[in-house]
Amino acid sequence: MRAAPPIFSRRLVVPVLGAALTLTLSGCFTGDRPTLAEEPTETGDAPADAVLALLDTAGDATFTGEYEVLTRFGDITTPVTVSQNGADRRAVTIGPIRFIVDETGTATCDLDDGECTDTIDVQRISDLQLTTDFYAASAAARLRRDTRLRAGATRASTETIAGQPATCVVVPVAGGESTYCALDTGPLGRLDAADLKIDLTSYSPTADATQFVRPS
Repeated sequence: MRAAPPIFSRRLVVPVLGAALTLTLSGCFTGDRPTLAEEPTETGDAPADAVLALLDTAGDATFTGEYEVLTRFGDITTPVTVSQNGADRRAVTIGPIRFIVDETGTATCDLDDGECTDTIDVQRISDLQLTTDFYAASAAARLRRDTRLRAGATRASTETIAGQPATCVVVPVAGGESTYCALDTGPLGRLDAADLKIDLTSYSPTADATQFVRPS
């Protein structure tokens, strides 16, 4: 007698899809991100696409930026420094936690106790609702989502942020508005949303070598 084919419960499919979606949306610091489908580069909304065209280049930029991040849920203010030298060398210091990707590998370091691990441990900042690529790919993903779900017409503007020209868009969303600004060089200049407020306070077009130092 031929064995009956295995039966797969529908209930098992949901966690698998959920896990895949989590991998797609979560801020991954290095390497290719698993995706369910390739997102279109443009949204069809001109003001949003102007900002996205800049944010999509931020991962390859060379710069050092200091940010002030307000996590609205909990009213937590955190200083953040991003130093990046192209796509393969970057350090993001969020409060006392520093994430490093460079020619020697990857590291997550606690600057308070001087301890490092050789992985990128994003759980160390999970309470801040922040990703390690908040200034680039994560901001672009948020803007694409908000534009797709917008509650009205977007509004375009230009600003000077930390002494740098920036292109901005305001997106009406359910319950309010979200503002995104990107510098002409690519990185995020401002994000003002329901959960986060991120402001660039200082900018340099060069990478700060001291940000790549692992504490000993």
